[in-house]
Amino acid sequence: MDFLIHAARGMAFSFGNSRSLRYKPFIKCIVMTKLTVLLVAISLHVSAAYAQHISLNVKDKPLLEVLSSIRKQTGYNFIITSVNAQYAHPVTLTLNAATIETTLLKLFSDQPFLYEFDGKVIMIKLKPETEKKTPVQKENLEQRELNGIVVDDKNKPLEGATVILNDQSNRGTITDSQGRFRFANAPENGTLLIRMLGHETRRVSYQNFTVGSIVIKEIDADLKEIQVIAYGTQIKKYSTNNIGTVSAAEIARQPVNNPLLALEGRVPGLFIQQASGVSGSNIYVKVQGINSLGNGSDPLYVIDGVPYTPQFNTSLANSSFNSPGGSTFNFVNPADIESISVLKDADATAIYGSRAANGAILITTKKGKPGKTKIDVNLQNGWGQIAHKVDFLNTQQYLDMRKEAYTNAGKSIPTSATNPTSSNYDLTIWDQNRYTDWQKVLVGNTAHFTDLQASVSGGSNTTQFLAAYGFNRQTTVYPGSLGDLKGSVHLNLNHNSLDNKFHYNISATYLQDKNTLGSSDLMNPATSLTPNAPLLHLADGSLNWEPFPKNPSRYSFRNPLAYTEERYTGNTNNLTANNNISYEILPGLQVKTSMGFNRLVGKEIQINPLTSIKPDAFDLTRSALYLDKSISSWIIEPQITYTKETEYGVIDALIGSSFQQVSNDLLSQTGSGYTNDAQLGNLSAASSTVTNFVDKSLYKYNALFGRINYRLKDKYILNLTARRDGSSRFGDQNKLHTFYAVGGAWLFADEHIIKNSLPWLSSGKIRASYGTTGNDQIGDYRYLSLLNTYGVDIPYGQSVGLTQFSIANPFLQWEETRKINLGLDLGFLKDRILLSVNYYRNRSSNQLIGYALPNITGFGSVDENFPATIQNKGLEGQLNVNVIRSKNFNWHSSLNMTIQRNKLIDFPDLATSSYANNYIIGQPINIFRAYQFAGVNPATGLYQFIDHNGKATSSPDPTTDKTILIDPNPKFFGGFSNSLQYKGFDLDFLLQFVNQKARNYKFGNLPGLAVRNQPISVLNRWKNPGDIVDIQKVSTNSSEISVPFDAAIASDASYVGASYVRLKNISLSYSLPMQWLSKIKASQARIYIQAQNLLTFTNFIGSDPETAGLGALPPLRIITVGLQITL
Repeated sequence: MDFLIHAARGMAFSFGNSRSLRYKPFIKCIVMTKLTVLLVAISLHVSAAYAQHISLNVKDKPLLEVLSSIRKQTGYNFIITSVNAQYAHPVTLTLNAATIETTLLKLFSDQPFLYEFDGKVIMIKLKPETEKKTPVQKENLEQRELNGIVVDDKNKPLEGATVILNDQSNRGTITDSQGRFRFANAPENGTLLIRMLGHETRRVSYQNFTVGSIVIKEIDADLKEIQVIAYGTQIKKYSTNNIGTVSAAEIARQPVNNPLLALEGRVPGLFIQQASGVSGSNIYVKVQGINSLGNGSDPLYVIDGVPYTPQFNTSLANSSFNSPGGSTFNFVNPADIESISVLKDADATAIYGSRAANGAILITTKKGKPGKTKIDVNLQNGWGQIAHKVDFLNTQQYLDMRKEAYTNAGKSIPTSATNPTSSNYDLTIWDQNRYTDWQKVLVGNTAHFTDLQASVSGGSNTTQFLAAYGFNRQTTVYPGSLGDLKGSVHLNLNHNSLDNKFHYNISATYLQDKNTLGSSDLMNPATSLTPNAPLLHLADGSLNWEPFPKNPSRYSFRNPLAYTEERYTGNTNNLTANNNISYEILPGLQVKTSMGFNRLVGKEIQINPLTSIKPDAFDLTRSALYLDKSISSWIIEPQITYTKETEYGVIDALIGSSFQQVSNDLLSQTGSGYTNDAQLGNLSAASSTVTNFVDKSLYKYNALFGRINYRLKDKYILNLTARRDGSSRFGDQNKLHTFYAVGGAWLFADEHIIKNSLPWLSSGKIRASYGTTGNDQIGDYRYLSLLNTYGVDIPYGQSVGLTQFSIANPFLQWEETRKINLGLDLGFLKDRILLSVNYYRNRSSNQLIGYALPNITGFGSVDENFPATIQNKGLEGQLNVNVIRSKNFNWHSSLNMTIQRNKLIDFPDLATSSYANNYIIGQPINIFRAYQFAGVNPATGLYQFIDHNGKATSSPDPTTDKTILIDPNPKFFGGFSNSLQYKGFDLDFLLQFVNQKARNYKFGNLPGLAVRNQPISVLNRWKNPGDIVDIQKVSTNSSEISVPFDAAIASDASYVGASYVRLKNISLSYSLPMQWLSKIKASQARIYIQAQNLLTFTNFIGSDPETAGLGALPPLRIITVGLQITL
């Protein structure tokens, strides 16, 4: 072994083995002059061949000898003075392929030294508190040495457990691969604190340096789960709040483009409903019900700490999306998500203040993890179709109905000799023997689904990285090649210093979407076109408009494929970036800053070439619609956290501030007068342009917030939260408001009396919380008097005037929701059975509504706060059972269910207000009054209803005869999931269930009129006096049948039971065995098949009980097969 000796003036001397004799006199001279600086370094040739992975297995070895071994394996040089070396303790350490950072952390964990890197040189010096101490002699060291071993309840050694010595130094160390730990210079008697992720925390007292084996039990997976909360994380076992979590694994098993769809049926208290099966359509999300009369009920969405807007205000594809704007989560790649947390009670949400009255959904994206660099590729391909079609009349049945309608109206039946009009083309021009199943033609095709995800990740204990790429393409069941194409990139970098004081994290996700699915939902013409309507294309492939036989310049058919010619293209870019910087300035005291940015930019174009226009249309002008929209937001949140762990408990404190800004820009224009189709899409080529509307708004938001959490003896937990918010959406009188919450929990099953008397109860916790949150979802500038140019058509002096369209109200205040949550968590049979129950009651008051004004004011309403109160209460339950746990077979089941009720409990002077017909005290706020349906009058053949006097009538009074109340809210909903593993096979499936009512599809169109087909239920219609049937007579006399028909739509008959149980998702996979993997040089590989919306069990006879009605494309049944491989 060679050493380098560096003298004060740069002299270097090498000695060791034979060469040490040559320099012996000089060495004596150094010793005699009491030279105190002996620099020891290990010299070697640094080669690229060194991988810097260290393996050690030493016991009571001198520190210098261990450093020499590390030098040989890594090429790092160590420098230490000879005086300081006397303080070194013998080393006992076992490592296998560890990094230099991990090695040094463990090596110096109980040494009295600090170390720092300088390139390939590591400087070692004494800790300040050690400099005044006398070096400990070996025999004294051994006497004061504390040794022990940490094992699990099966006596298996646990590596990586943290052991803290509760003396003045509060030192800590990590157990080695044999579960061993050691402290030098330990007190004779004392206390140890042992912690390990996924295991219980224990405090153990010792005497006379004797510890022995310490047993810590493993916590069940559901209890040791790390949950993401606002501004941090928590161990589920010690939570005081009501939070539901969906993992990346659960998301990955579902072939969905929108991550919100992966939450259906998985989280108690969370109800999700699709507006349409069209990709990009809106998703309705409700957390514990509806809290507001007139404003948004969306929860707060946060992606990696950055608030995220759930939908655009508008879109050219509104009719296709069956909602305004569509969901912006269509621009978030589900494969980039690590977990989704749903925050429900005030204890979880009050720290978000005024933006979380409706709950909060936190999305955490994937991050790099330490370990060797790995490449992961996942490719899946599949197809989708409508799962259920509604039966409609065939040609003969339809024509019989139409002719009967003319007969019932006392009119002659049109024939080919009759002058054709738009109301009789089906009888005068179109082929009477032709039949087309329009559902099959327009929405009965096969959609194709392709998804590719690739990532590279890895890193050391101090620096980790992840780079991921995603590609997704989904076509539609419509004719043609319409589709939705996405490409995304996700990047993440984490770094922490060797002493773990400095942390830096940056994440960025960019997604580009090109949507050409069309601006209209073809489900509507698919369910309304007559069965003898003309073919869609002529022989040359052009659209067929079906000319009049005797007048070829006139056309009888509005071809539904004109929608596809009106080519829609929506290009959207979504960038979300966030970085976090933190530094521990004192033990337990950390300062950090989170900075985030999100920008959503959408550019939509819908062109109308001549091929999309009916040739005999009044206006044969090419045109194009242009919509440019963007949402830009940034957020900066400086914070200070403090954590202190004592013998009796743990305190965590947080204080921070938030500075946020959101800007919205919207521009809609129309260009017309293009000379050819090639110019369409270029606004500057239009001969005429019109600006339809312009909208710009700026929303600013500041806050101070804080949280204190105290855990006493790991059994008694108290959590306090407060936030002071300021919003630009309110006037100077009420810009600020304070929100707060208090939560507590008692782990009663950890009490000795419970453990001894109820051995079958492995865990038990009671939770309670109360607090306030708010809602400021009223739009921007509502407290001001706003002006616009709309309706001002005549300029004055070349200037367009302004007109006032709203009244100022500087006294607008925040809506406030007071939440109570009571929870009980129980674990049985070593937590093989886990039950969690939550009762909640939320009351929202100070409602922001548009209050009606007299016409004399010139305005319809004014925004103001009203002392109305809405209550949502419910019961949530979740049962998790490890049915079987064995070496080769595992079976885990989870059942969740929510029962919730919504009602208006207070509305002063409701009976005399303009809302008297909208709301009822004691009833849900979205309830509506309906006529009492009394079937079809056998004598007249018209629908009849029971009026307020109890008499039957076919023309009920809308002000007095709506005596029935219809509640459209689900009575209960939930999900039942199962996960089974047998050797290399994994089977997972989820059954979603909902108990609800939905619109009765048979009242969609007025039968007998115009040229619209009907469901086969119309076969059971009235034809002759005395008939007892479900459907009134058909007639072309609209004045006779439209009034009772419209009343039927507004009656209790228009809503029917639409409860369902759906096999929402099923996934079967097989992981290749190791002997196969070695041949392809892979660490993991699996093949799988997945299905979404595979089966639905329901009595509802429409196309789908979730979307209901007839005009919206139902959720598609999607089946995919895939391959995932990790290198």
